[in-house]
Amino acid sequence: MKKPILLLAFTVFSVTALQAQAALFALLFGDKVASEKFNISLEFGVTQPFYSNLDNADRSKLGINFGIGGNLKLSENWFFNPNIYFLARRNLQLDSFTLSTGNPNLDSQFANAETNVTLNYIDVPLLVTYQTNNKKYRFALGPQISFLQKSRAEFMRPEGSFTQNFDGYTEDVDYGLMADFAYVLGKAHKGKGIIVHLRYYHGFTDILKDQISTQNNNSSYLSLHLTLPFITDELAEKNLEELNNMSKD
Repeated sequence: MKKPILLLAFTVFSVTALQAQAALFALLFGDKVASEKFNISLEFGVTQPFYSNLDNADRSKLGINFGIGGNLKLSENWFFNPNIYFLARRNLQLDSFTLSTGNPNLDSQFANAETNVTLNYIDVPLLVTYQTNNKKYRFALGPQISFLQKSRAEFMRPEGSFTQNFDGYTEDVDYGLMADFAYVLGKAHKGKGIIVHLRYYHGFTDILKDQISTQNNNSSYLSLHLTLPFITDELAEKNLEELNNMSKD
């Protein structure tokens, strides 16, 4: 019981630390750069990853995305949204894999073991967004490139587990296309708004090297995502006024 509790505590601490840094950045610079044409935001999402052509794999656990986004207004209905997620954690559950350390005694203890692979990326999606006239819905499409920072494999046996660097089996870069549907809660957060996203990402390149599988192992995921914009109180009041006027018409 102690291990799951410690893992949960570490995950919460890591996310909290990153959130504090991003929140500090947004608080220091958000209002200063905010205008009707541009603002920054905090971004947080939970992802369900999938991988193609992996017969030796179970359904992966949920992952986490966290970072900072930009919202550049191109016209009344069109926006450009560059984002960077400093924490983009995905995972892969292998039914059977063999530890390879060069130590025969150790490797034999973890031969054909259930293996959990954790992949830590920096994600950079670049979305072009259309917003409806009533300012309630957004539709976006654009490329995403992901840079692998670290991969770790945990080999598990009833007697215990062993964790090993997995970088030699994973590709350093993943890229693909992201589609996004969002609902805008314009009056939330005193007019600063909250945007709720449903996203789908489809990767175009292998994430695993041939030692794992010689087939195409593309990555994809579904994501439930939140955007918390940082804008000035004056702009928030203007947004509320506009939305109230639209609801009266």
